[in-house]
Amino acid sequence: MLRKMKVLRWLVVSALVFTVAGLSIAQQEEVPGVTADTIKLGSFIAQSGAVAPIGIPVVHGAQTWYNFINDQWGGIYGRKIEFIALDDGFNPANTVAVVKKLVEEEKVFAIVNPLGTITYQAVFDYLVQNGVPVVSPHGNAVFMCQPTVHTAFSIQPNNIAFGRTLAQYAVLKLEKQKIGISYVQDAFGAELYQYVTDELSKRGVTPVATVSYPGTETNFSSYVLQLQQAGAEAVILLGYLADAAAILREAETLGYKPQWLGTNTITPVLYQLAGTAAEDLIFIGFATDPGTPYHPEAYLFTLLLNRYFPGEAPSGYSEIAYIGAQMVTDALSIAGPDLTREKFIQALETFKDWEHGLTPKITFSPTDHCGIEALWLVALRGGGAVFLEEWDWTQY
Repeated sequence: MLRKMKVLRWLVVSALVFTVAGLSIAQQEEVPGVTADTIKLGSFIAQSGAVAPIGIPVVHGAQTWYNFINDQWGGIYGRKIEFIALDDGFNPANTVAVVKKLVEEEKVFAIVNPLGTITYQAVFDYLVQNGVPVVSPHGNAVFMCQPTVHTAFSIQPNNIAFGRTLAQYAVLKLEKQKIGISYVQDAFGAELYQYVTDELSKRGVTPVATVSYPGTETNFSSYVLQLQQAGAEAVILLGYLADAAAILREAETLGYKPQWLGTNTITPVLYQLAGTAAEDLIFIGFATDPGTPYHPEAYLFTLLLNRYFPGEAPSGYSEIAYIGAQMVTDALSIAGPDLTREKFIQALETFKDWEHGLTPKITFSPTDHCGIEALWLVALRGGGAVFLEEWDWTQY
């Protein structure tokens, strides 16, 4: 009943906010991307190349919510959202050119739902120097929200949250002491490794084996053998989906069955790559499986995605973009009809336990622009994902 009342209250408030186009709206003084009838938002998202299978769903997930707001409510305070998602091919050099086009030629109001750590890092200083708000980047790197930057807001948990949660769960919940770690030799893997080992050290645990591998590795037999010979009873995987699949298949061949744990790069798609070897792996999630039955928000997401992109299967990539777009429109509505970048930022900083039913709650403040803190532990079982429990790493 409380959830129903909350949803109804949000719909009533939204109806009032989004349909006041007839009100007298003060003319903005050179606010980038804002006119009497438009709010122009930009993004850099790979839609070609190896990362396109991630980037295209990201574009569609965000566009779904922006389309819905435009079609259902006529935009925000009578201004329709124009979402410009340019393809950078996941190449940082391209990202620089794309972002300059968005900021200097398109004059977008904000950068929203951008994809990638290395791409965002390439333009981070430029966006800060130009005072362009950035909301809901798709990435976990710590620099995205720590230290706090006035114009930058994350939604996804960062690698501190992921790394410390994995270590805490292995030691405190699973009561494992013989822990192995496998990580990819790039910025993603190295940062996660740092926070996992820091947390293990805090708990008085030294990994019995640590194996690292280049991102181009295809043969994982020697790495798995090291973990097995060291007697690791639990292994924390800090890499990508294909890496995890290769490691699990190799372990199954060797008859090695530790408790596997992984970060948010793991999804039920692992079953397609590793078969039964994926069974019982525990990983960290932070959004509801869009296929969850009898879940009204997941149902609405799937319904709207198929309205605007018929036949597209919902995924975690499109879902988190959809959620990030909800964050953007909520902040735009709170900012009021006389929209400025500063009012938009101040609106985001008022978020207290914000959520639309698909993620753990988010709170921002002037000193904290990180997103989700509490994470969900999920297990791969029976060909799908089973929720285990919520875990707030800041409480341990």
